[in-house]
Amino acid sequence: MNRWSRLGVLGICLMLLAGLATPGPAGAQQPIVIKLGNVQATADIVQTGLKKFADLVGERTKGQIQVQIFPASQLGTEQELLEGVQLGTVHMFEGSTGSVGRFLPDLEAFAAPYVWRDVDHMLKTVRGPVGQGLAERLVKAKGMRVLDFGWLFGNRYLTTKAKAIYKPEDLKGMKIRVQPTAIYLETIKAMGANPTTMDFKEVYLGLQSGVIDGQENPPFVIYNNKFFEVQKYLMLTAHITQNQAVVINEKFYQGLSPESRKILTEAAIEAGNFQNDLVLKSEKADLDRLKEKGMTIVQPDVKAFREATKDVYKKVADKWEPRLYERIQEVK
Repeated sequence: MNRWSRLGVLGICLMLLAGLATPGPAGAQQPIVIKLGNVQATADIVQTGLKKFADLVGERTKGQIQVQIFPASQLGTEQELLEGVQLGTVHMFEGSTGSVGRFLPDLEAFAAPYVWRDVDHMLKTVRGPVGQGLAERLVKAKGMRVLDFGWLFGNRYLTTKAKAIYKPEDLKGMKIRVQPTAIYLETIKAMGANPTTMDFKEVYLGLQSGVIDGQENPPFVIYNNKFFEVQKYLMLTAHITQNQAVVINEKFYQGLSPESRKILTEAAIEAGNFQNDLVLKSEKADLDRLKEKGMTIVQPDVKAFREATKDVYKKVADKWEPRLYERIQEVK
């Protein structure tokens, strides 16, 4: 074989190898895996919403993006998860807007006591110009993007072991567990109790041992975490109607195709609406289940609690955008 023949054979071989190395169709590519962490129990309603989110993303990307859910603090506390999203060691987080407020204090306005007239008011605010403006600030300041603020977690109610609470004065001297967020601390303080921060996974033992006298959460959280075993009274204060945020690392998000980014955002909102319906339908059933487990459901003087907490937002509003609370109230 002469020199030119050998070069011809070599050229053909290189062409064949190049053909083998050419990327196949999109379906043959390795899927992108997204790790999403939260702290809620595996039985909580929000996990159903997150499964819906993962299913929608999987279906609409034809399996090219797979969302893996890690519930019950498997990847860390809310603080650790959010720090992970900021650093990019965790792709996504779902949890209270108040906890995200540790990175952008303005978001604590969404957790102000009795700030929402109803769920419709909340959704119009957080998915409208007010919420979107704050979401853009979070991107610029912390490198975290909110896909949706509109996941309803439910009405938060007080529970205690030793006595029923009818008015704020009844809470005097009692230690109530709260999230380590300024607006929560100020709310419980305004109600007359001593706010006590504690990681959620330690709350049951804290209630059982008497380190804390009570806590506050939606009924399904109280039931799923068996707080009825260590608490006797549930007060229908509804002092906070809590919305949740679905957050993603901005650098990771921008690394996806425009189509994939659109799918993630739309799926977050659609799954949020799905789980919101479940939350709204479940509250009465969950209260009934708690009664069956021996808890006493107490109707307190809600007007007195509203009055006691009406100025709470003023204690932290100096960290917010000007007139943020008023702008929330102006949403119709």
